Amino acid sequence: MQIEEVQNQRDYLIYSKEVHDYSPAVGRLLDLSASYIYDAEKAYQAGKNAIWCRASAWEVPLLYSLDTIPAVFSEMGRLSDREAMLLAEDYYQFPVETCSMVKCTVGQWHKRRGTSINRILGTSSACEPYNMAYEIMKTQGYDVYCIESIYRAPGVDGKRLEQLKEFFVEQIYGVTEWLTGSRHIDAEKLKTEILRKNRLIDKIKKILDLRIRNPFYIRSLPTILLLNIGLSTYFGKPGEFEETVDLLITELETAPVRPEDLQRVIPLVWGYGTGQEFGIYDAVDQAGGALLGLRGVPLKKYREDISPVEALVHYIYDNHAAGAGTYMRELIEQQIDKINARGLLLYGYIGCSFSSVDKELFREHFHNKGIPSISLEGSYQVGPPTGQVLTRIKAFIEMLS
Repeated sequence: MQIEEVQNQRDYLIYSKEVHDYSPAVGRLLDLSASYIYDAEKAYQAGKNAIWCRASAWEVPLLYSLDTIPAVFSEMGRLSDREAMLLAEDYYQFPVETCSMVKCTVGQWHKRRGTSINRILGTSSACEPYNMAYEIMKTQGYDVYCIESIYRAPGVDGKRLEQLKEFFVEQIYGVTEWLTGSRHIDAEKLKTEILRKNRLIDKIKKILDLRIRNPFYIRSLPTILLLNIGLSTYFGKPGEFEETVDLLITELETAPVRPEDLQRVIPLVWGYGTGQEFGIYDAVDQAGGALLGLRGVPLKKYREDISPVEALVHYIYDNHAAGAGTYMRELIEQQIDKINARGLLLYGYIGCSFSSVDKELFREHFHNKGIPSISLEGSYQVGPPTGQVLTRIKAFIEMLS
């Protein structure tokens, strides 16, 4: 398949698999991604527990310990088309300017009513348009449960921090009771999942380090899939995902490094959200760029010296990525320094005012530090990105070269 033949996100996976025909590991990774939502739905229809949820880290170890498959609802975006967007706009009266990701998700939930996974775990503090979507889905027969995640601001400690921890422990047991009808958590199973997560984080860090010395072995799209949904949820198949990660490490350790690649590569940091416009990643590759640093990767490990439930709580309140965008700048700076980045890409969805504000703050901050950046906006539904977006990316990377 040629890049000009690509029409949708599944085509991009096929195209990327052909580009990486030398790598069995990348092929397996792309297959896991392509089958993720379909297989989660099939498992649910076969009687296994599965829920729609966000890929926001702490829930996933808990869900797997409760024998529940996490089906990340944002991944339905790649199954979407204009019809899904119109369902949200026309049937549910979502304003046209509403975030395209939310509208795609609502349209897909609408089409799946009564035939697929019918439980949704939401996070009320994440996104106001999604909060509206959760309330609407309740009226459509979905069993929706929303948790509250309270961020720990800098300087919050002592008694106030203990109150926050107690609050979040109650949230964890609330989710457990909603899923199982009981507040019982198997500590050993949860510990096993936390150890799995920490083990995989170490392996992914190794892959990222190996990519710096061999930047084009794994291109941008598989890297995003590996780090974003892969590390967060294991594509619903923890064992197969870890085997794929191990195989990828072996390949990277033994693959020859071409000196000309190290000379021509333009190291880049992806500094904001990752979308479904897979053509953007291909445009980066074609222009000689390599996404070697990513701000949103869940690489913070869980504590193993305390009880598993406490480890989930500490993951939230010790996580420096939480809270205002000004604190996230440090994570981007760390990525820039680590890979000696020559540029920063900031991507957000059309209609997401939150990301628009953050991106402008980041752009100004890094401009003042002498780091060139480009701010991009795209849509969530499937299909190639606009020619204007691709032209801007190519021009930006050419400028850096």
